[in-house]
Amino acid sequence: MRGRVGRLDSLEFWARRLGVASALLAIVGGILFYTPTPYYITAPGAAIDTSRLISVQGGEAHRGHLYMLVLNTQPANLFWYLYAQVDNRAELETKEEYMGTIEDYSKYLEMTRQMMSDSQRTARAIALQQLGYGRGVIPSGLRITGFATESRARETLQEGDLILTADGVALATRSDLQEVLAKHRPGDQITVGLRRGEQELSVPVTTMEAPEADRKGQPVLGVFIEQVLEFDDAALSVEIHSGAITGPSAGLMFTLQIIDQLTPGGLVPDVVVAGTGTIEPDGSIGEIGGVQQKVYTAEAAGAGIMFVPRANYEDARAVAKRVEVVPVDTIRDALSILSQMRQNGEKAGHSDPAFWS
Repeated sequence: MRGRVGRLDSLEFWARRLGVASALLAIVGGILFYTPTPYYITAPGAAIDTSRLISVQGGEAHRGHLYMLVLNTQPANLFWYLYAQVDNRAELETKEEYMGTIEDYSKYLEMTRQMMSDSQRTARAIALQQLGYGRGVIPSGLRITGFATESRARETLQEGDLILTADGVALATRSDLQEVLAKHRPGDQITVGLRRGEQELSVPVTTMEAPEADRKGQPVLGVFIEQVLEFDDAALSVEIHSGAITGPSAGLMFTLQIIDQLTPGGLVPDVVVAGTGTIEPDGSIGEIGGVQQKVYTAEAAGAGIMFVPRANYEDARAVAKRVEVVPVDTIRDALSILSQMRQNGEKAGHSDPAFWS
């Protein structure tokens, strides 16, 4: 009888210890996950087979060849802050470095969701244009959607204004505006031509310094803008299901996947091709953030080559160990490289940067 009581006492003792340990773990977990920090984290994420996200009318999906790269990005609680201290692949940024002048994270997410939607629509139109369907994307101006906190542009501009010119230069894309601004310094005044309702106006706007750390000294208007575009993409039905993924950086790979499904035998030889880069209305490939974390993601997925915007090439190449990093300027560059690889029966890219220039 005493032996049985002793066993029960022992079980109760260990049950109490387990309960205390569980409570402590819950407390520690709560502290780690619910304690905010002033930082945002960017860490390697997932490589996703785009053929599983895209369905093209009359097309054929070729599995396992064209991968988009998704990052783990979010406000850094104490757990993620400590994680970044031990994993040098993760990057911590301040709020200003991460979101620029956007004050609220929910607004930032809303903006990146819209970027994803625009990226998909642009990818459809550009892909179909490359295959001989339609005129692609026709830019028609820049619409103001908001203002930076310290912007003086709100003195003469309004939300909803459609910017048509700057210093007399016609603007069709963001890059057109950036070229005009590059001729100025922060604090300079430029003349902006715009349409406000039924009126066409010409107003002075004082520029400000870009708030992002990597753009210090560069002038900006201090406005949030959306590209107003016309899409000629009705020739074939193309469905893209990106779920909760946001941002514009999958545009290149979406475009390649649509073309791949409409190409007999596909675009890609016997190699996994990962990639990142925005797709612009003129078919050019735009710069993205977090490229080094995307290199780590591509290597973990076993990619043979990785397409990157040329502006990101040096940063990507600096950390690449197993994947061949290939810079591209336009969608035609990427198509040409894949075509050459198929003709040569190659399974990887070329290591000489001059080869891709």
